[in-house]
Amino acid sequence: MDDGLQFGILNDREILRLCRDMNPPLLDPFLSKQKGKPSYGLGSMGYDLRLGENFLVHQPHKTAVLDPRNIAKDLFKKVVRKDYFLLQPHSQVLAETVETFNMPDDIIAIVLGKSTYARLALVVNATPIEPGWVNSILTLELANLSPLPIKLYVGSGIAQVLFFRGKRPGRTYDEKESGGIYQNQKGATLPK
Repeated sequence: MDDGLQFGILNDREILRLCRDMNPPLLDPFLSKQKGKPSYGLGSMGYDLRLGENFLVHQPHKTAVLDPRNIAKDLFKKVVRKDYFLLQPHSQVLAETVETFNMPDDIIAIVLGKSTYARLALVVNATPIEPGWVNSILTLELANLSPLPIKLYVGSGIAQVLFFRGKRPGRTYDEKESGGIYQNQKGATLPK
């Protein structure tokens, strides 16, 4: 059966279709044109995500160890910023996107940093956005490798997401053995 779907990276027309015709949409809110500096919105082969206003900041502890199997919640403090967040030199923060994702069962996404911030030594890290990951805001790890603070503008572009279509996997995100523990994530989220 040929339903007209293309495999591989999705272009602007396919992303637009998935954001307008899918219910719920692939991304929400969605902008069909690029705006701002750093830019956000639909690009030719991806989408520029915006930085949300909620951040999880490390609290100073002399003897703490970050353990992915047992995260001490008191090691982080939630901070809300409406205009910008100043990321100090050689530090990192957990942040969120403005956009909520609803991934179809046959699409995966990869998140990359934006060139403007990369030139300032900001590293944007996010794990692949798997098929079936829905109703979730993306958590980003932002690391400043620079000896100077970096100003991160809330509501402006922070990362680019590329979408790829393949055949539906045998198990989507919420069907895996781990149980989709980050499903329905509503903002910057610590490891579970």
